[in-house]
Amino acid sequence: MRVIRRFVALFVLIILAAAPAWSMQDSESIVAHAKGNGLLKYGDEEFKVTSVVIKLYKDGKAEINLISELIIFVSGTWSRDSNSSKIILKITGGATGSGVEASGELTLRGESRSGKSRSVDRVFLAGQSKTTQRKVTLNFQAAE
Repeated sequence: MRVIRRFVALFVLIILAAAPAWSMQDSESIVAHAKGNGLLKYGDEEFKVTSVVIKLYKDGKAEINLISELIIFVSGTWSRDSNSSKIILKITGGATGSGVEASGELTLRGESRSGKSRSVDRVFLAGQSKTTQRKVTLNFQAAE
């Protein structure tokens, strides 16, 4: 079962890693990904996060995939911080919309030029579960 989960995670990561090339058609949307080290805390449980894939749509919607022992999908909104290069994230739910409310920051590396994709530098989120009221935090740092 564990082998199947890892295979599915790897397959999804490969497909999503190819997404930056597809997103170049829409210069205002951003697709970014990175491998690195992170920790997702959900109450007393902890999950090591090894990769993230983030899609920021030009209409302000955001989709975030966290690759761990599980693949975790959350959605929300994003906006630019006018005083820095950071992107402000607000998470409004998971795949069902009843999951987590959180907010945080995303920092990107690289330029969004034709033929080049962006990569995630750092992601930080903090909030809580809508149903269980457990605290939720994500702290991810991309590898060099």
